[in-house]
Parts: sequence; structure tokens; C-alpha cells
Amino acid sequence: MEQPLHTIAAVRTSWLAPQRLGALAGSVAIVLGVVWSLATGLAQTLAEKVPELLQAQVLPQDKLPDKTPPPPPPDLKIPPPPFVPPPDFVIQSENAVTDTITTQSKIPTKPLISSPASIGRPHTCMQNYPAISQRLGEEGITLLAFTVTAEGNVANITVAKSSGSDRLDSAAVACAADWHYKPAIQANQPVSVSWKTNVVWKLK
Repeated sequence: MEQPLHTIAAVRTSWLAPQRLGALAGSVAIVLGVVWSLATGLAQTLAEKVPELLQAQVLPQDKLPDKTPPPPPPDLKIPPPPFVPPPDFVIQSENAVTDTITTQSKIPTKPLISSPASIGRPHTCMQNYPAISQRLGEEGITLLAFTVTAEGNVANITVAKSSGSDRLDSAAVACAADWHYKPAIQANQPVSVSWKTNVVWKLK
């Protein structure tokens, strides 16, 4: 059994249909309204801003802001130049030659004094050696200081330097008391002089 052939024709709606023309006109009107609103608002804003930008204010001369002058530069103190002392000039003047008389004072000199000389045997005191000092083995040298008088006697005997033993020193003083001298001579006259001598204490 054969199928019947059916032809389906597409129904195309034309752009010029009254329904499409009305919708298109409404869309165009809306777009134009929006564009017109934006253009009008922007133009009004620019019109309000331009006078403000171009407005200039002229101030009178007395109301101009004061221009303060710049501060003066700081006062820099210049240090004084270093002090250089002037050189010393020495002017040598010729000294006037004067006649000077020099006198030499003559100091009177004393006549020479001869030394005293011992009389008899030399100064030895071995005969006065203390027995205790001999047993103890004491030895030494006693330096005596004394005065040889104008008569040749010995006076003012002192121990100038000890031998280290009081017994030996005392024996030396007792021994020197018996000494005799030829007195010292000055201007042919016997005089007293100070004198020193050693007394040697030594065991054989």
C-alpha cells in the first residue's frame, strides 16, 4: 500500500510584516532615547564645567599675598690670621773703649808650717797590748786624732776610727798620752797643730 506524498511548505514570515516593523521601531526608539539622554547629560555637564575652568580672578594690588624676602645668609666669622711675631733684630753697638784699671789684692799667705816629728821610737803600743785581747786573739787598727802642742806634748786624744775592740782603743789612747814630738815650726816659732796616726794591733 503506497504512502501518500505530503508536501510540507515552510511558512516564511516577511521582514516587512506589520508585527516586525512595530517591534523594530520600538527598539530603535529606545536606543535613540538612551543615546539622546547620555548626550544631553554629558553636554550639560561640560557646559557647567567649562565656565568654572575658564573663570579667572583678578586680585587688587593691595590684596596680593606678601612675598617674604629670603632670610639673610648666616654671618660667618672669618677667623683672624695667625699671629706671626716679628723677627728680633739685634743691633750691635760698638762699645766705647774705656781704660780699666785692674787691681789684684794680695792675700797675705801664712808662712809654711813644718810637720811635727816623733821623738824616740816609732809609734808602737805593742808593750801596752791587753793580755785579755791577746788571749782572745783581738787585732785591729785604732786611728787616733790629737793635738801636738808647741811644747811637743800630745793633748786632746780621741779615737777617730775604732779597731773594733774597746780594750784596744783604750790601750791606744793611754799609749799615745806618753808620746813626745818636735813641735811644728811656723815663722821660726813652735806652734800647735792637729795630728792623726794609726796604732796597729797585731799578734805575732
